[in-house]
Amino acid sequence: MRKTRLIFFCVFSIFLLDLAITLPAASDRMAWAGMSEQTQNEKTVKGIIRDANGEPVIGASVIQAGTSNGVITSVDGTFSLNVSQGAKMDVSCLGYGDITFTVDKRDYYELVMGESSEFLDEVVVVGMNNRQTRRSITGAVSTIQTKELVQSPVANISNALAGKLPGLITVQSSGEPGADASSLYVRGLGTYGTSAPLVVIDGLPRNKADFDMLDPNEIESITILKDASSSSLYGIQGANGVIVISTRRGGGNEAPKISFTVQQALLQPIRLPETMSSYEQALYNRAVDFNDGQPERYTPEVLEIIKKGSDPYQYPNTDWFDVVLKNHSWQQQYNINISGSLGKKNRVNYFVSGSYMNQGTLLNHTDEFIDNYGVRPKYDRWNFRSNLDVQATKRLNIRIDMAGRLETRVGPSESFTHVFNIITSRLPGSQSIYNPDGTLAAGSALEIPYQNNPYGVITRSGYYNNGSNVMYGTISAKHELDFITEGLSAQAYFSFENTNSLQRIWRQTFEQFWYRGLDAITGEPVYQDYTANGRLAASTYSTVERYTYYDLRLNYDRDFGRHSVHAQVLGNRTLKNLYSSEYMYAYQGLSARAAYNYAQRYFAEFNLGYNGSENFPKGRRYGVFPSFSAGWVISDEPWINSPDWLKILKIRGSYGTVGNDQIGGNRFLYISEFGPGGVLGGIFPNGYYFGTTNGGTSAAGGHNETRVGNAFVTWEKAFKTNVGFDLSLFNGNVLNLTVDYFHEKRDNILTAAGSVPDYVGIPNIAPRNSGKVVNQGLEGEIRFFKAFSKNFSIFSNLQMTWAKNKVLENDQPTPEFDYQDLRGYEIGYALGYKSIGFFQNQNEIDNSPTQKFGPVIPGDIKYQDTNNDGVIDPSDRVPIKCFSVPTLTGGLSLGFNLYGFDFSMLLSGATGGTARLWAYPSSVVNLRRWTKETPDAILPVAHTTANNNVISDQNLMKTDYLKIRNIELGYTFPAEWMKKIRITTARIYLNAQNVAVWDKMWLKDRDPESAGSGTLPYPLQRVFNVGLRFELQ
Repeated sequence: MRKTRLIFFCVFSIFLLDLAITLPAASDRMAWAGMSEQTQNEKTVKGIIRDANGEPVIGASVIQAGTSNGVITSVDGTFSLNVSQGAKMDVSCLGYGDITFTVDKRDYYELVMGESSEFLDEVVVVGMNNRQTRRSITGAVSTIQTKELVQSPVANISNALAGKLPGLITVQSSGEPGADASSLYVRGLGTYGTSAPLVVIDGLPRNKADFDMLDPNEIESITILKDASSSSLYGIQGANGVIVISTRRGGGNEAPKISFTVQQALLQPIRLPETMSSYEQALYNRAVDFNDGQPERYTPEVLEIIKKGSDPYQYPNTDWFDVVLKNHSWQQQYNINISGSLGKKNRVNYFVSGSYMNQGTLLNHTDEFIDNYGVRPKYDRWNFRSNLDVQATKRLNIRIDMAGRLETRVGPSESFTHVFNIITSRLPGSQSIYNPDGTLAAGSALEIPYQNNPYGVITRSGYYNNGSNVMYGTISAKHELDFITEGLSAQAYFSFENTNSLQRIWRQTFEQFWYRGLDAITGEPVYQDYTANGRLAASTYSTVERYTYYDLRLNYDRDFGRHSVHAQVLGNRTLKNLYSSEYMYAYQGLSARAAYNYAQRYFAEFNLGYNGSENFPKGRRYGVFPSFSAGWVISDEPWINSPDWLKILKIRGSYGTVGNDQIGGNRFLYISEFGPGGVLGGIFPNGYYFGTTNGGTSAAGGHNETRVGNAFVTWEKAFKTNVGFDLSLFNGNVLNLTVDYFHEKRDNILTAAGSVPDYVGIPNIAPRNSGKVVNQGLEGEIRFFKAFSKNFSIFSNLQMTWAKNKVLENDQPTPEFDYQDLRGYEIGYALGYKSIGFFQNQNEIDNSPTQKFGPVIPGDIKYQDTNNDGVIDPSDRVPIKCFSVPTLTGGLSLGFNLYGFDFSMLLSGATGGTARLWAYPSSVVNLRRWTKETPDAILPVAHTTANNNVISDQNLMKTDYLKIRNIELGYTFPAEWMKKIRITTARIYLNAQNVAVWDKMWLKDRDPESAGSGTLPYPLQRVFNVGLRFELQ
């Protein structure tokens, strides 16, 4: 709190200092003007230059044509220059198209510069909210703008990034409303520890959920910082890359600009399992009984009843996927944005955004759910944002941002995960939905009841209503210190975030009966109670998370002729309370950045971070993270004599060190922990204990060392190298190519102490910094754009990322056999058995190495005897990969614009991932089992044996896929039509997400992207969306 007050005191002092200096400076200029001899028609021209979003254009050159008389705009975009009336003025700036104007009777000019079509002149937001053109960037970054984000009709913004950015790998594992975010990996995996990238919104670190839940209409751009040069300013948190989000800001227009977006979408599961019928299930079970040597559970008479379906209550045929799930759900999204300027000379710029999103669920029978509980299963989200920029004085600019969201999740008391576990484990003959008298059924003649009726689970077991609200805000003040030296400024930031969540669950039992058929004497139906109706019992759980951040920055930006110098020194501190009862996290540190360029041709940049985390012991909390990078625009060299079609050729490289303090949720690993334990009945099962409990009256108990601390624990370090080049060809930069090679060596990875021998007597030893991983790869992007006229253009964008890692050290105990050493393999490898087919007959079993996992018959899995000792045992296990993160990903987008119509399509694909999946009991894929007639089957014989369930590569499958990720067709109405109804612009569009998928998985019960989990997840959704966006001013 004391440091927070200090920040505000500094800001207030800067404000007073500005008032004290402005007046004397003005009088000095007046005195100087009196001494100057001016021609009669010379005048002082002032003005401000902004971009299309209302942001000040910094460093724009304003020059009187044909002379050397000119100035550079300041950090607030203003300029002042003495010129003659009628003079022609040229305005230019990297990243923007040139403009000209003629001096007339006005003394003040407000100019707007449009962004340049030059690829390398595109402005990009990089670390710590600094803005650079691609030409000046020496690190590795990728950027996506709002236009590309809104093409994807998704509820979670992370899903809109798939296939669009080189260096970013996305994996979406669930389609559950409100919980369908993709996992993001920057350049693959560099560690087997925590690999999540840091998320930064408007220059400040935030939670990933804050990013996931943003409305795309409030985002200006998303930039991925990939190498050490780009991310080292974040020091101890930047090793896994940084995702930088810039939200939109107001300005550039005095009248409010109001835009509306309305969207309605239909959602369908991309893929759901196919189940066997009761008759197919019965035949399969008879085969199991026969192969297990057990009595057959179905008589011929029962099989005939099941086949004909003549008794659907005792011998049901229920497809629980059809009962529990609908074939579609609905999604709706609404957004309004208002932006503009206020005050004299537009000194106040504002952007306000509000949005609402509603997502339905796939659960069926919602009418009964609503009748019972008065709520509908859904996910609701409200987003709002207000970004305010105030030019308080000539030198002082203040920024005030407020944003937040409200979320509501409603569903049956059992989670969606539990619901899908139920319907995948329930056999079609296990029970019908209803009994003959209309009560809910439990069990059948084929199964003694032991599980709840799935229909009742989703309609009568209670419900949950979870709500959360997130509020975060930022206030910053930037003051020009040009009275000390030109280009110097100071800036202070303070930001907070509060997250409050309340989880409420009401559970109840519901009435179910086991129908036993007709009484043999009376002929009356016989019912047996299974469960009775119970009252709703409530349980609640609440959490509060709090986060504060503040920093002080000193900036220096100045040009000396053809030399440009940019520098920044920053000190920051972050405090986080992640849970109500947990001790806060603390980060603090210093960082510095210095950049130089000569003639926009030679670039050099040095970054230094000195950061610390309280996760580590004193003396080891802080680390130094330096990086250096350089770039050279070769095509600008006068001696190169480049052909006309070569517009820009630039090479760049970087090397540096960044850190990672995320240690899997463990805190304070340097502290040893003690707790009650120890039982006399065992040999110190919880470690050696000492002392007694209950004042010595208890013979057992005492305390033991539950965790031995690691006094040397410290951060992971990543040593990163990047080499890349940028190429632009043909007039108008029709073709742009970017290629990067990267290499990373990660050291000090926290690793379970596997090499500590058991005889030490302590089962729980804190992880050690003993892991090492090397990760390297290539990434590239090709952009093509050709405008044939103002009404017709085509474009294409191809991007690719290949990243492959290798574990160098993992603290694995030295294996008995070299082939069991996991070092040298990728992350995700584990020891398992190598399957070499199925036993075809008993003679093959008798003449093969002995497999002792369980009884073996023809059709069971045959494993490789790796060490050739005649016995299949743990010594025969070899490394096998089971990891869903792909090594190669890519995307291809194509499109055109033609007389108001626009079309785009995105293809994305991935290869290199694997998943280990088992067919659930009623899956139709079980019909593809081994038999004597089908020796080339994909599944072993129907046989109950542990032999077929050991960890092996038998159930591994590749998750490679190719998707039509997105298609959009839109039409922008002619402006002259819209003016008649006072609308500036209007566009209607149809788009679709996850349109089609191709893969080679033999178990097609889920999307290959969500195959990383063994259990069936909530299915990924195919989205068909219609939208309307229009703007008023």
